[in-house]
Amino acid sequence: MKQQTSATTETNIKGRNIIDFTGKTIHVGIDVHEKDFQVAKVLGDICLGNHRMAANGQGLIDHLRTHYPGAGFKCVYESCAWGFTLQRQLQQAGIDCIVVHAADVSSSDKEKKRKTDNVDALKLARNHAAHQLPAFMCPTKKFKSNETLFVSAKN
Repeated sequence: MKQQTSATTETNIKGRNIIDFTGKTIHVGIDVHEKDFQVAKVLGDICLGNHRMAANGQGLIDHLRTHYPGAGFKCVYESCAWGFTLQRQLQQAGIDCIVVHAADVSSSDKEKKRKTDNVDALKLARNHAAHQLPAFMCPTKKFKSNETLFVSAKN
């Protein structure tokens, strides 16, 4: 897969043609941390970009819609200590988002040896584009600390 970043930078340069992504599906891999996100965007065999941004769900939504007008998005991130807030924000905005268990994301030996946030985000985006990631059901309701949460695959 080729690393290409010019497509995203050209969309914001004044005087240049804006690329129309209407009808295209961009797969977005997000490496989530408390203070920032590493976001990789893949379209077909091309990596459109891989950048770090502040951990802000609305900021991510605005970024995707501004830089890739008309595109549909399929986002993925690994379950983490920061919960399902990002998944809910993306779903509310009409952006498909799944959460996967970290153990379900396959890694090559090379990826394991040079493990970085860039590599992790791109790996998530590529695996999601190849339909290789099983999602799990995210809770839709906030629970009090003394309540027990039971999630059924039938619901």
